[in-house]
Amino acid sequence: MFEKVRLLMEETGCEQGEAELALELADNDLEKAIKTIGSLLRHIVALKGKLNFYEKSLYGLLLIVINTKSQEILRLHTVVTYNPGLYENSPEMDWYALEKMIFSYRLDAGSLPDFTQELEQKLTPYLLGKKDTLVKCDPAEIKALLLEFLAPDKVNISLFAEELNLTEFRRLPSNETVNERSKIHDTEPGTVWLEVDLLEDADGKELNKLAEGETVLSRITDTRDIAHYLAHLIGGQKESEKIPLPAVIKKIAFGDNESEVQVHYAPGIIGIAKVKNDVKIKLLEPKEESWWKKIIPWT
Repeated sequence: MFEKVRLLMEETGCEQGEAELALELADNDLEKAIKTIGSLLRHIVALKGKLNFYEKSLYGLLLIVINTKSQEILRLHTVVTYNPGLYENSPEMDWYALEKMIFSYRLDAGSLPDFTQELEQKLTPYLLGKKDTLVKCDPAEIKALLLEFLAPDKVNISLFAEELNLTEFRRLPSNETVNERSKIHDTEPGTVWLEVDLLEDADGKELNKLAEGETVLSRITDTRDIAHYLAHLIGGQKESEKIPLPAVIKKIAFGDNESEVQVHYAPGIIGIAKVKNDVKIKLLEPKEESWWKKIIPWT
């Protein structure tokens, strides 16, 4: 019995008491206990909120998913926009539905991608520096932290907590957290990585001459459900057909025979393409910036 408890603790990261309970419920069957223990581990809380920067007529949605046991932020997503329709949504919705809504509004014409990205990048380390308060996941205390972080801006914040067990959190089709993927690639927390191809062109530009900031033509090849959803949002898929999509080169890691190209679609959505070094890539002329980017001083 003790050996099974030890193995279960090593396999799932649970405590001894949790392992013993799982084995008891599974009639001492280790394999069954491993599969079912996720429903017992309730160390994950989703904090869901909406924000109104009422002096600036800006509106936002916020999702923070916290592992209270490991004191980690598993997800932190937000979006800020001029669209007041966003504020009509209730943050009490299911956490995964809120996450998808955030990605959808990021692609809205009135969204502020640079402001959104900067907010995420600065908020994560700020909250991790307040772990004693963060891991309590008390909406009132987290709201106070957010108001302090956002000062001197005047903001109305509505915040709700949703407790999840490990199985509920891992219900994503890809069965992986964004945070796990970001350990592989150096980028901000919460980024969704999509597998993509870059379109070749005999009259295009050689791979080794490509530069960051240039716009290429890509096609999303990722087969995960979240990839299909995002592809529909950003115009890279129509029904079951994959549609070529412009993307801006973010980073290139050159190899001996093959290189990895990172391309940017929207805040928090990055494509990864494996490209042979001897091919030529189709380039596009960059489009003029949207009007709302030109009038916002921080973009």
